[in-house]
Amino acid sequence: MTAKIPRNIWALAALLATFPAGMAKAQSDAAAAFPSRTITILVPFAAGGPPDVVARVIAPLMSEALGKPVVIENRPGASTTIVHHAVARADADGHTLMALDPSHTVVPHILAKPGFEPLKDYKYIALTAQSVLTVVIDPKLPIKNAVELVTYAKQNPGDLKAGHTGAGTPPHLGLVGLTEPTGMTVTQVVYKGAAIAINDVVGGHISMLVTAPSTSAQLHLSGRARVVGVTGAKRLSSLPDVPTLKEQGIETPSLDSGVWFGLAAPAGTADAIIAKLNAATNKAVQDKGAIATLAKTDIFMTGGSVQDCENLVRTQLGVWRDLMKKAGVKPE
Repeated sequence: MTAKIPRNIWALAALLATFPAGMAKAQSDAAAAFPSRTITILVPFAAGGPPDVVARVIAPLMSEALGKPVVIENRPGASTTIVHHAVARADADGHTLMALDPSHTVVPHILAKPGFEPLKDYKYIALTAQSVLTVVIDPKLPIKNAVELVTYAKQNPGDLKAGHTGAGTPPHLGLVGLTEPTGMTVTQVVYKGAAIAINDVVGGHISMLVTAPSTSAQLHLSGRARVVGVTGAKRLSSLPDVPTLKEQGIETPSLDSGVWFGLAAPAGTADAIIAKLNAATNKAVQDKGAIATLAKTDIFMTGGSVQDCENLVRTQLGVWRDLMKKAGVKPE
């Protein structure tokens, strides 16, 4: 005997069958209307640092491509988690974005409860730019190069005060990437932004900072600070007198890939909206004026696909997980 299936079960099944089509139409309608208002890029650092500089250069160009204003909002602090939480919880409509840098892939390994998961809470839009790091010191110190810096730090453990902008941020990663393989011992001082920290290097309040050349190059050229080494494979055109760390015999493998920047949106954002944002970003990074502006500070535009950005995030998560373990950094 065959059991009869209640008619309301068939009705429910029919209703459920319409969901995928309905959801697809809703996403399509949302993408067609996007953007409908101002787009905000949240930067997890104070104004003036490299992530902020990159965002401010591409924002007006993205605005031209999308037909709506694109504005920058700085929300520094809490090892970037203020912005991470805000974007993860924002409406997934493409109007709230996050400026990315390597801290995005490090914070989950240094905070016991970061409150976000990079591969679950966000959709990646595109890479925007790439740079390197410079090791900059107080010019009044009796140190002329990176080898002397390492030697001084070993002979005077803890005497050097090294600034950074919070656990997992590029200056912190640069510092760990330098001190861990060389055995340097320094006293860490945390700042809300690289621009504030570099001012304290100039003022002699702290001894050193590992930061992007956009922050340090002009100060070195003016003699107000001294860059003693550069990460990467070759010297910077803006600092031809400064040898790379490799040239000086100092190996910093975790820093070889440089500092990267990108954009992300909340996880539920429709693929069609991500595609629009990716197209606008790629158009922005191809602008000759923007390329020239950032090149002056040794930041170079990149761009690429959504998958390029996601793949880099995935790879960097593994790189920094391993280094933090090796360096003995425990999530707190």
